[in-house]
Amino acid sequence: MQAAQAYVLKKPDDRFGLYTLAMELRKVKEWTACFSTFQRLLALNPGYGAGWYHYGMATRESGDRAGCISILRSGLAATEQSGDKHAHAEIESALEEALDEQD
Repeated sequence: MQAAQAYVLKKPDDRFGLYTLAMELRKVKEWTACFSTFQRLLALNPGYGAGWYHYGMATRESGDRAGCISILRSGLAATEQSGDKHAHAEIESALEEALDEQD
């Protein structure tokens, strides 16, 4: 965690650093910091499919199913626009699963 934080301090707009920090925060369930880091990552890299997928999964893990669904839907639109078919398929599958859990 400290290495990721230090890296982001040096390179605050770096995709790799922001993604790594968000994932480290997810591991320790620091949801507020995790979500704000994913939001920054995706504001800077709107077509980054892995970011959308893991942001949605972290939101789901936090217990916010509606938030998860909303994020995954945004991720679908973003990956469709960017042409990232692999991430699009993963996000679509995760969205279907999240929607099934709501029923």
